[in-house]
Amino acid sequence: MDSEKPLAGGIPMVNIDGARIRRIREDKGLTQLYVATVVGVTTDTISRWENRRYPNIKKDNAIRLAEALESELADIIEHSQPVPPAEEPAPPPDTAAAEPATPLPLPKPRFASQNIVVLGAAFLLLALTGLALLWWHTATEEESQIIAVRILPAHATPGIPFPVIVEVTTNSSLPFSLILKETLPQDSIPGQGKPRFVFQESGPPVLKWIDKLSKEHAVYSYLARLKPQVKLETVHQFTGRVTVRSDDDPSITISGATSLQASPFHWADSNSDGRIDDEELLSVYETYGGIEGLTFGNKLIEDIWTAKGYRWNPKTQEYDLLR
Repeated sequence: MDSEKPLAGGIPMVNIDGARIRRIREDKGLTQLYVATVVGVTTDTISRWENRRYPNIKKDNAIRLAEALESELADIIEHSQPVPPAEEPAPPPDTAAAEPATPLPLPKPRFASQNIVVLGAAFLLLALTGLALLWWHTATEEESQIIAVRILPAHATPGIPFPVIVEVTTNSSLPFSLILKETLPQDSIPGQGKPRFVFQESGPPVLKWIDKLSKEHAVYSYLARLKPQVKLETVHQFTGRVTVRSDDDPSITISGATSLQASPFHWADSNSDGRIDDEELLSVYETYGGIEGLTFGNKLIEDIWTAKGYRWNPKTQEYDLLR
């Protein structure tokens, strides 16, 4: 039996090996969320594929699944074939019978028309059931999904502003409303936000955005800084959630970076070597430069980049540039 076959409507389908898919994903340290994002389905769908609840999937999805697993399509296809049932041996001839058996009279075809009607109804029922299963399978794979990821520097100097980005991505083609809540560390102070946020100062600072998402990708950014009295080498945590009107999963945790360390090195100096090189400067502008109106200390970064290096001065609470 070929591992690829079309369903109703000419949609190519393939048989996949769920156990092999799970093993490849775990061996490469990939999460179901990552694989689901690349393929364009939900994590529940990936779980169903791995547990063989859906042994047959669209070939297009199988190709994207293989790409997400960094494997070939042949590596995830089920190659085993069912064993055909054994044929029953023909009964031995009856040598004891001397005379041929008298043939029995054939029954009259009085119910032939009834049999045709019954068979036709059975075939129609099977066709309708197949179409219903195909529709349900397609709708399940294409259910909407929302992913929120935080981009955050690994470290920052107390008192110096640093940028934070939360990217929200969805595969929904319909607009929907959302509430994004970002909880900052206790010893931090929020600054500018794009778009503007609602600031709630109760215990740890909480930033809130209320928005209507009408496209597949949206960016929420803000500036923050650790309080000047924060001790160096301490670690500070960020948490957040996105809430939508959904019965399945109304609240989505923001993934990505979650912690920032207080450091004497500028946040753009990603390797903490006391200077900002060309690659680090380009990385800063590629990540944060496209956010219109977000002032993340461009001039200071460029001044450090043109100097031979820099050193944090705790007395002046500024960086001393080395010429």
